[in-house]
Amino acid sequence: MTALQPSPGSSSTVTGSTPLVLVGPRTRLGRRLAERHTGPVLSVSRGAADDADLTGPTVPADGTGLAAALQGAAAVEVALCAVGPIHPGPVDLDADAAAVRRDVALVEAVLRAADGRPVRLVLVSSVVALAPGPDRRHYGGTKAQVEQAVVSLVAQHPGATLDVLYPGRIVDADERTRPWHRLHADVARVAAHVERALRAGSARRRVVGLDARLWLVTRALSLVVSGARAGRVDPVLELPTKR
Repeated sequence: MTALQPSPGSSSTVTGSTPLVLVGPRTRLGRRLAERHTGPVLSVSRGAADDADLTGPTVPADGTGLAAALQGAAAVEVALCAVGPIHPGPVDLDADAAAVRRDVALVEAVLRAADGRPVRLVLVSSVVALAPGPDRRHYGGTKAQVEQAVVSLVAQHPGATLDVLYPGRIVDADERTRPWHRLHADVARVAAHVERALRAGSARRRVVGLDARLWLVTRALSLVVSGARAGRVDPVLELPTKR
């Protein structure tokens, strides 16, 4: 990561023609992008744990100091590696809604701080957002909600472009110890996809990884079979038990 020097009145200043604003810098993908990026990197910190782990310039998740940090940049790149819920898990409506509001507000702050300069964004979503199963409906729906919110923000800012990637599971090369692990997307490969999208600014959507493609095929077949069974599309609906 390129070392940057703080300036008076701000926590960090990015110098260089095209800084990378990195959301989710502690994810394996975020770390790999920071390692590979040849220009200045500005990491978004979400609290004390991030502050203790991150090196180099940071800005808080509320966007404070962004305008000063991006001052002098000719363009801005944004890698959204962790937006909204990061992994499928127990549903927490309040926490997930708060995470979505926080992350969408940050994207809005970046676009505002860019002040009309070109902004290229890449959102790393999840293939689950395209075809969630019964046990992933909340996770997939929240990811889709995030995407729509970011799309709406980008549409309001001339010169901003958005690419969306839909990977399945992302793994490190040393984790691919079984033949079926090769179905998963390698983190270096996903990072390369992000970098190409940032350079192109092509406003495209792309499914990444063989497991992601297989997920879509499996979900499509499942819906076809379920739809042929007297209109039933899912297993029996299970409601939470009241206590």
